[in-house]
Amino acid sequence: MAETHSKYFFIDSNESQLKNGSDIIIITDNFSTPENIGSIIRLAANVNASKVIVIGSEACRQSKVKKTAGAAIGHVKVVWQEADDFTIPEEYELVALETAEGAEDIYNCKLPLKMAIVLGNEKYGISQPMLDACKKSIYIPMPGAIKSMNVSHAAAVCIFEWFRQNKG
Repeated sequence: MAETHSKYFFIDSNESQLKNGSDIIIITDNFSTPENIGSIIRLAANVNASKVIVIGSEACRQSKVKKTAGAAIGHVKVVWQEADDFTIPEEYELVALETAEGAEDIYNCKLPLKMAIVLGNEKYGISQPMLDACKKSIYIPMPGAIKSMNVSHAAAVCIFEWFRQNKG
């Protein structure tokens, strides 16, 4: 029987798929749930993200973030910042994953190679100042009766669509 564990599947011949991941930065804007931050860190490690920037979530218990992130915590740079101190390298395009007016369908637009994706608060979405700073907004089409998903699930859809488009 074939071995199905990921440590056997992702051998050297498959690892090259993850090399282009360093061109994405993931930004969490005022998350209130530490488990969601941990899930985002784990996701960032899946695609070899440049870093995760956590804005305004100081009240989240670090122990819960680390527990959810697991081993990923040592494989991706995590920076905790306030919105006033927030910066990204100028070659990155700031993109909001949000159901905002004028947002583009994620599957019908070209995502930038160097993307800094902003993910909003679980209840309120992306703060207006952060949304205003974004060059564009994208959304995930949802044909079903429920028109929302957990922020870490939405992030996974978005980040792997970026990966699919840019893994070149």
